[in-house]
Amino acid sequence: MKYNDINEFEKKTKKKKSTIYRFYKRNSQLWDETQLKKKRLFPESHIKYFNSETLFDENQVLKQENETMKRLIDCLMDKESLQQRLWKMDWSYFFTVAYKAERNKKSCFRLMNSLYETLIQQYGDESGIRLFFTTEPFANRKGYHNHFVSDAPKKINFDWKKQLVNDTDFGLEANFEKQIYKLKDLWSNKEAGNTKRAFASEIASHDVIVLKLSK
Repeated sequence: MKYNDINEFEKKTKKKKSTIYRFYKRNSQLWDETQLKKKRLFPESHIKYFNSETLFDENQVLKQENETMKRLIDCLMDKESLQQRLWKMDWSYFFTVAYKAERNKKSCFRLMNSLYETLIQQYGDESGIRLFFTTEPFANRKGYHNHFVSDAPKKINFDWKKQLVNDTDFGLEANFEKQIYKLKDLWSNKEAGNTKRAFASEIASHDVIVLKLSK
């Protein structure tokens, strides 16, 4: 491999020294291919990158995206993997938290644990909130980041006696203090009690409950 010193390299690339060093700072894998023999020597084969610097950067981004997609596919192909199980579960939200400051694995764990405790403290009584998180190293820089998924089924306690239903089109009324109705869950096709007591249930995210009332 033929090498040039910085002055020769500058002439051949038609770039300033500051531009050359800035390029190598962004692309450390190419910097590793240079040599230091009393002075820095640059491979002549690198000249092509300065003729299409933007193209090289774009190719690097595309390469990283392809590697990320390949890792995801490999994980999902393994039926017993954690990623496969999470993929199949019915979660409401999926988040990725990439911290600006470099954080170690324990720091990321503490932050996620603190988030979970805060959510439970504020919303735990009103919902059956679930949260699952993982801490993973960055592929392109030092430090760790978090992925977490959450689901918060809604707990309801519907007091029929406090409700008055009027159908103005047909002149019908349902007064639950005067009349008790039987309840049937149409999705499960099971009896669900009656309107004498409040109807209590837990509704998963994006889910509904359909009840049929009959005398």
